[in-house]
Amino acid sequence: MRIRWLERAGVLILVMGLGFLLACASQKLPGKNDPTVRVTKLLDEWLRVREGGGSCASGGRKYPFVDCGRIQSAIVGLGLEFPNNSEVLLVNAVIAYETNQPENAESYLDALLEQESTEPGVAVLRSRLALDQGNLPHARRLLNEQVNLTPDAADLREALAAVHYLSGDLASARRQLLIAERLGAPAWRVAFNRGLLEEAEGHTESAIEYYQGALDENPEYAPARSRLRGLQSEQGF
Repeated sequence: MRIRWLERAGVLILVMGLGFLLACASQKLPGKNDPTVRVTKLLDEWLRVREGGGSCASGGRKYPFVDCGRIQSAIVGLGLEFPNNSEVLLVNAVIAYETNQPENAESYLDALLEQESTEPGVAVLRSRLALDQGNLPHARRLLNEQVNLTPDAADLREALAAVHYLSGDLASARRQLLIAERLGAPAWRVAFNRGLLEEAEGHTESAIEYYQGALDENPEYAPARSRLRGLQSEQGF
């Protein structure tokens, strides 16, 4: 359940966003040896596997011509060469997370969070790692701190709603989700998460309506379809 609540922090979404942000940043930096330019080039290689339906996390079996180990080693090497470069740290964190190295991902993310300014996505991914470890207090503390710094970040509000939900504080989860909606969180994701809240409170009919609403907005969202079918089957539909 926690993974679905934090879908926004999913590695694919974050990596794709990184590709766009770093591409924009690299246009401002002319030197080919600049760390942002170099890490962007490596990330592009990683993303090409993603876009074709493969994954370096699985060893690149669908794409034997892609040397995933070389790409990852080069990215890690940039982290050692430029330990304070935020773009390099962020790419290392995401790649470490995707390749099931949570401790390394935590190290990179914590280094980023120590810097004066960070993207909300960094805190969201770090909170997801904390939740994966069952550390709700750490996730809550981290997100509250980041919300104070960037109160208009919808993804932070969604992540904080997830923490409240997992803590059993459904009223606070509803409040944060409402704020996230007002700040522009996708309608399908808000509907799905409201469905989870309604289901947790035993309001089956309302949950069904929200799951259906999520599918109306995003017909390809499998978790909503799964929960909708499950509830409908229980109700004899």
